[in-house]
Amino acid sequence: MPNKHYGRCLVCDDVAIGINFGVSTCMPCKAFFRRNALKLGTQEFICESDGDCVITYKYRRSCNCCRLAKCFRVGMKKSFILTDEQREARNKLVAVNRLKRGRLPKPENLAWMQSPSLLRMSSSSLQYLSSSDQVVLTNIFHAYENTCGVAKNTIFQNFPAIEHTYMHEFINEMSSEIEITIEYLKLIPEFNKFIIDDRIRLIKNHMGTILHINEPLMLPTPSINLIGAWTNLFGVDITKCIFKRNKIIEQYLFDPILLKIVLIILIFSSSNSRNINYIDIDLICDDSLSIFLAQNIYVELLWKYLLSRSSNERDAVKFFNRLIMFILYAQNLHLEMDDYVDSLKDEIQQMEPMMQSMWPKTNDDEDNNDVTIIQDISL
Repeated sequence: MPNKHYGRCLVCDDVAIGINFGVSTCMPCKAFFRRNALKLGTQEFICESDGDCVITYKYRRSCNCCRLAKCFRVGMKKSFILTDEQREARNKLVAVNRLKRGRLPKPENLAWMQSPSLLRMSSSSLQYLSSSDQVVLTNIFHAYENTCGVAKNTIFQNFPAIEHTYMHEFINEMSSEIEITIEYLKLIPEFNKFIIDDRIRLIKNHMGTILHINEPLMLPTPSINLIGAWTNLFGVDITKCIFKRNKIIEQYLFDPILLKIVLIILIFSSSNSRNINYIDIDLICDDSLSIFLAQNIYVELLWKYLLSRSSNERDAVKFFNRLIMFILYAQNLHLEMDDYVDSLKDEIQQMEPMMQSMWPKTNDDEDNNDVTIIQDISL
């Protein structure tokens, strides 16, 4: 499509690039006016001649006084100049409107996430999945559907209720998502075998990354309120990263069981890589060996499931590698958002106890906030 033609700059007669501050101008005169118009009254502009210098694109730099006077004379409006805050707000509004209309920047480097042929069951499925494996997979599917699946079609149909502008209100409304995810995990036999303290540590260590994978499962099409809340609270750049996360995860939503297994594997992870102010805040579990063994059960199950759904082992390996890369992307995004929320101490203080417990506190406060998680796990 050919570029629009705006004629000549009314200030210096150079080629105009658009309507700027009410007048057709070139880029140099646009920048000159923005830089100098607001200085009137605080800085003197003096012409070394008689105050009527010729302003052309060849001589426009020779006299700032006459050039600025001509800017005003041809109709440029000082009131149209935005402050840095106003310009940031306008850019944010433009970005939000583009997000709401679905005009997202194309995600970069998504080629490595193209999924292989996992849509059909291969004839060798029984070779990889035993009857007990298939029972476990069926149990995982129903455990998720009876908890998160039900919530998806009920309480999360209109999430969030408003376009939040306060972090604590948004996080508090998310507490129901954590509660329902805990309900899913409570249906996993290995999770219930751990002591209560270790279960709390696992939830606090890994719930953030788990939510980044579970949220697109429960909210595959973000509402206008959710997009607005993301942008209001985290800014346009992080919102774009969230959309990239959703775009990547779309390639896995066709599978009825894949990500449900991933959630279990993540909760049994040994480390979360969380650090605040360069201090490692990973909570060490008492029975790390049992947790590691439990994770191995589901990693092996996931691998056998991928083999059963792939046309060959090479495709399964490639798919598994890409899945790991997506999980790392989700984890890095969580860590970036986690670090930002941790800087909002006043907002954290206004969160519900369970949500406060996701960020480190003093030991006494930590124990008090853990009571809510204990109640959710025990009920």
